[in-house]
Amino acid sequence: MVVTTPSLAHKINSPADIPPHDVHDGIMHMLALPEGHTRDVMLGSVLTGLLLRGPRLKEVEAAVQAATSLDRSGWDFHQPPEGIRFVGYTGSGKKTFKTINLSTAAALVAATSGAHVAKLGSRSASSKTGSRDFIDLVGATSDAVPHQEMVDITAEIGFGFFSIENRVPEFDRRYGGRFQAVHALSLAFPALLSPVRCPAYVYGLSHPAVGASARLLSRLGLPDVAVINSSVGQAVQVDELLPGSTVRACRVNVGDEDLAFNDEVRKGAASMPQNLSSVTQCEDPQENVAAAIRVLAGRDTSEARNAVALNAALLMVMSEVVPTIQSGIDKALSIIYAGAGLDTLQQFVRLTGGAPHQLNSLLRPVSPPALLISTGIKEEAPC
Repeated sequence: MVVTTPSLAHKINSPADIPPHDVHDGIMHMLALPEGHTRDVMLGSVLTGLLLRGPRLKEVEAAVQAATSLDRSGWDFHQPPEGIRFVGYTGSGKKTFKTINLSTAAALVAATSGAHVAKLGSRSASSKTGSRDFIDLVGATSDAVPHQEMVDITAEIGFGFFSIENRVPEFDRRYGGRFQAVHALSLAFPALLSPVRCPAYVYGLSHPAVGASARLLSRLGLPDVAVINSSVGQAVQVDELLPGSTVRACRVNVGDEDLAFNDEVRKGAASMPQNLSSVTQCEDPQENVAAAIRVLAGRDTSEARNAVALNAALLMVMSEVVPTIQSGIDKALSIIYAGAGLDTLQQFVRLTGGAPHQLNSLLRPVSPPALLISTGIKEEAPC
């Protein structure tokens, strides 16, 4: 079979701007190709090229709109109860330094503080446990809970989990499991899949282009969005806030960038010591989840507490529970020391009709083996 190469595959190498309709049509052409090596190579080359070209917002916006168009007509949307400020929370994944489930633990701590966090997630494609794996391993049964009921749970206890895996079945059939590195769609795609229309969003990005991502998500309709990234050196890129690392943040609220907020997030991270070993992913998925649960239960004494607190503080500010990142850090640490985040998780498991014994089994003590977290450097990890 002869495959016609779309003009986008050639234009991607030109320094000239590519008209958005050419990007959209080119992506659609590639997605319509028969399954196989040719389609995968074309998509990989173009999606990577669109990121490396700037990224240029109009080009990436057109690519995102093409990708979502395959499934958008079947989407349902739900509204939070009036007067309750939900914060949608997800990340790009594909981070080059694998961590314990910081984001889910942070969401539970923020929920305990009075925030309302709609955690969006899926099973992990590259780490030991994604947020969906976390939810399954603690014994919750989120799949059995309709979206509207999950909205009600979020309103009641401050935390809800919404799987985004089934939001894009047609796109996933062409894309899923094939791409392990950040590309143009990573700047926005996961954050657009929420079945809940939240007044605010936090999006973690495993790439430094947080400003482009925040402005893109604002253009695509998210009213108040903060995009964050952490890096250590040139190689480590993470879609969460890591204390003591190089942190980037960009908040765009109704089209306007909040520069003071961005600076405050960076100062909050800089105020804490860096300790990568305390948040390094464990080899066993259950131990990876258990490490985060020990933080929630107040049983962890490592710097992982700071990492969870820093990310929780960001959610608290976006939820308007606290006025500043530092006050959020202080509140989060008090919740962590008291073990109150575990109570919120136990409530969530119960309200979803889950199995409490699975969560209880993850609280058993463990001995800390050494983990290799970077070439030639062996450090102790808390699992």
